[in-house]
Amino acid sequence: MPRPPLGRQQLLDAARAELVAGGGRADLASLVRRAGVSTGALYHHFGSRTGLLAAIFCEFYDGLDEAISDAHLPGEATWTDRELRRTRHLVAYCQANPLSPLLLDRGGREPALAELEAAYLERLIDMSARNIRHGQQLGEVDSSLVPETAAAFVIGGVWRSIVRQLRRTPPPGVDEATEELWHLVAATFGIRSAG
Repeated sequence: MPRPPLGRQQLLDAARAELVAGGGRADLASLVRRAGVSTGALYHHFGSRTGLLAAIFCEFYDGLDEAISDAHLPGEATWTDRELRRTRHLVAYCQANPLSPLLLDRGGREPALAELEAAYLERLIDMSARNIRHGQQLGEVDSSLVPETAAAFVIGGVWRSIVRQLRRTPPPGVDEATEELWHLVAATFGIRSAG
């Protein structure tokens, strides 16, 4: 496997650590000092501080996409069971990633990140709407729901709820957090059996 370019990985690691330590803020001087590289290395690899933050943002959402992908769900399960499992995978990913409360809550603070976040959410809403339509065709989701509206409503609510769960002291475990979210998701979709 080829080695990543010198300094690139150090900058990514340092940026993650700075964001967590700074509650979503990453001071450029502290970041390069933590990475042990020059400011020039940051500009060489990412073009700007925003470019580095965009790389962190994209890495987080790529990981999220992978965690909730159909590849991790049983093909023979009902739509309801698959979505319950998808919700659990989402919760587990967010609980395992210390950037979750920052990126799910504040990812769009910088204009470039706001554009990335908006594009990601639109894509996720489109995919979710197709999935909801499939659930409606199977008779497992309330047929009176408008899929795009329901998808946007559920994604927004789930995002905010996960952030709130992560900030509770102590935060709920994966099973408890999933149960809380699934109860609300199932009610929204008109699912009688909540798994």
